[in-house]
Amino acid sequence: MQVDERAVMAAGNNADLYEAVFATQGLNYARLPFAFVGRDAPPPYYSNLTALLPDAVDSIVLQVRALAEQFNGAVGLKDSFCRLDLAANGFDVLFEASWIWRAPGTSTPAADWQRVDNEADLLLWEEAWKQCGSATGYRMFRAGMLQRPDMVFLGRKTDGAFEAGCIANRSADCLGLSNIFSRSPSAASFAEAAAAAAWVDRHKPLVGYEAGENLHHAHMAGFETVGKLRVLVTEDASF
Repeated sequence: MQVDERAVMAAGNNADLYEAVFATQGLNYARLPFAFVGRDAPPPYYSNLTALLPDAVDSIVLQVRALAEQFNGAVGLKDSFCRLDLAANGFDVLFEASWIWRAPGTSTPAADWQRVDNEADLLLWEEAWKQCGSATGYRMFRAGMLQRPDMVFLGRKTDGAFEAGCIANRSADCLGLSNIFSRSPSAASFAEAAAAAAWVDRHKPLVGYEAGENLHHAHMAGFETVGKLRVLVTEDASF
């Protein structure tokens, strides 16, 4: 089955986000033509490997095998095009989602959304993100992220706390939308986040991945589904 090139674009953008997170946390990684591979243990919500090409299954499996040896069988990977058959190796599907894409447009962000440009606000942004469903005691987004031209944190702040937010990350051919949160999640709050992110670079398409209600919200905000992905995990890989 042919893979939509927009899904390949979105997977590459997602790997760019991984690269920024790994780099600012001092974690080792390899950016291969067919996959992003974490050489150190990834932070919460991140996989050891993200597939970047649909037709490199053999090369990807070799990397997964090496990761299983390194991490004593505990591996998580993003099967970006649902091409990997690893059930016999002990992998289960953690979740499934859809790559989304929206053409460049002229949507204007709400006036009360702002760019996070200092570490104090970044800490408040991350605390709100955690409270809205991404609970972890791990410090996910370090101050170095604010110095990267490819990373933009956005949010709506009220009475000293963030009520909503998202990340926009730039790639050469697109702009990624991720880490969307809201204390009152709705189609409107998703559309606000998308509008704020799109304003970072109005000449590039907006990409990301979503599932469940957020995927419905994405469709209402003008996104198309351009592919499927899944995250596979195991605590005891066998090769």
